Amino acid sequence: MNDAEIKKLLDARISRERAKELLIELVKVPSPQTELLEDEPLLKAFIKTAIEPRLRAMGFADIRYDAMGNLIAAYGAGTSGKSLMFIGNAMNQPASTMPNPYSGDVVDGAKFDLPGECVMGKGASEQKANLAAMLHAMETVIASQVPIAGLLVFTCCLSGETGKHDAIKSVVEDAGVRADMAVLGGTGLKVTLGNRGRIDVFVTVKGAPCHSSRPWDGINAITGATETIRALLAQVKVDKSHPQLGKQSLTVNHIRSFPESTHTVQDRCEFTLDRRLLPGDDPSVAFAEIEGIAKKVEQLKDPVSGKSYSVDVRLGPFMYPSLVTTESPIVRAILHASEVMLGKPVETYYSPSAFDQGYLNHVGIATANFGAGEHQYAHTDYDMASVERTTDSARVYAFMMLDYLT
Repeated sequence: MNDAEIKKLLDARISRERAKELLIELVKVPSPQTELLEDEPLLKAFIKTAIEPRLRAMGFADIRYDAMGNLIAAYGAGTSGKSLMFIGNAMNQPASTMPNPYSGDVVDGAKFDLPGECVMGKGASEQKANLAAMLHAMETVIASQVPIAGLLVFTCCLSGETGKHDAIKSVVEDAGVRADMAVLGGTGLKVTLGNRGRIDVFVTVKGAPCHSSRPWDGINAITGATETIRALLAQVKVDKSHPQLGKQSLTVNHIRSFPESTHTVQDRCEFTLDRRLLPGDDPSVAFAEIEGIAKKVEQLKDPVSGKSYSVDVRLGPFMYPSLVTTESPIVRAILHASEVMLGKPVETYYSPSAFDQGYLNHVGIATANFGAGEHQYAHTDYDMASVERTTDSARVYAFMMLDYLT
């Protein structure tokens, strides 16, 4: 099929009302982040009740789950050697203070500087608008009965708000899922070309407790943590920058000491570091530098008691940085599809947020972010997505499927 034939077919089949219906229905099924993270039962229930039945109804027969519980579906003959993966996410922010977080209320987007109608609800601005667009695109392509010679892969991961790659890593490495290219949901119909990565580092400085009227009897962990933070901020090298992505950085973003009792020299002080990475930065190297500097504090003495601290450093969740160019095959595919279906190539930009695109590009699956969603309303009481942009995302996704896989 040529471009004009694909556009004519899709223009007759992609429905704004269907995209709106799917978005409302998905928003009404809670799938919140909790302290259980990917083990939260509501996430698995969302995939089992809101995603899998729709896939089966549209014609997917090859549906399975990996060991973590991420859904993996495939469609097509797989004879052309071409494969394209669309990645959705189940997890969204908890309801918090948002009124009617699962009602799927429809509002006038003009009040929020968005086009057309918008659907409000937790997850709409990040995960669920893009899921609705992917589902509508796939059902449209399959219903068209155009033979798919390649392999269309769809996965719905349990993640979405964890700040780590565990779910997609399980899909790729444990379940063995690969594709030539992949698309992750985006924001505002723009293509994300890059973002910084991040490692979280948990540092615990240990001392010894005593009554604060006799500080020489103990080892003040707060004093040790202060010395550790001072050393880290002075010695960790964060001198590189990227013209679009900005600088490397190191930030202390949490601190707490124990025991939680009055007039007590603290025997443990914990703090968390956020180390932002640029493309080319190795997370393990960045962690090793932090660990080496922090451990040197064990050579210092508590200035009051003259006794030594101990320091424990642990690597927490991390996300790879990502960088692609307009010459990347996935970016070219998105730009071409948007030019045909929307009348012009969509904008490109660089995001402040790290997500799974960094990991996928790291393992050799060309990946970019594109889709509906409105990050300015993410994590707020006005969590919403434009129906118009959700529909346009579906049009672009569907064109990519037919253009690459038929």
